[in-house]
Amino acid sequence: MKKGQSEYSAVRGLLRGSYATLVSRLVLGGVFLVAGVTKIPDPGGLAASIRAYELPLPEWFVSLSAHALPYLEVMLGLYLLAGLFTKVSAWATTGLTLLFLLALLQGAFRGLEISCGCFGSSAGETSNLWLAAARDVGLLLLGLHVALAPVGRFSVDALLRRDR
Repeated sequence: MKKGQSEYSAVRGLLRGSYATLVSRLVLGGVFLVAGVTKIPDPGGLAASIRAYELPLPEWFVSLSAHALPYLEVMLGLYLLAGLFTKVSAWATTGLTLLFLLALLQGAFRGLEISCGCFGSSAGETSNLWLAAARDVGLLLLGLHVALAPVGRFSVDALLRRDR
């Protein structure tokens, strides 16, 4: 086997391992849990953050998102931390992260100076949308890793599968 192929196999084996999947799952789940918990107390602030992106969204959708999104993030974060419904949760967080990334990028390209609203409302503070987008790229990669890698042995899913 050629040297490049063996290096690829080693990296692939590492990424498919239970420890790497566990780390990706814990980081992604932790970020989603914290993001959701910080948004729950202030749905009005989250709605204002969503409106600040100046997207053509109907008001009912902004209001629904401001009230439901934090709870969805908490639920997905808890599922990922526990390793329960891991694949579905990973794909859902990946989809949400892609949506967040697109919103951040359009705001950054348009030069908006707003709070990203990623971790709750920041009364009048502005965020570096490019930096927030870079963070979301990392979260997107973690989500894809968890979604595509085998379910690791350190998860509720693995325990449930073992009992069959």
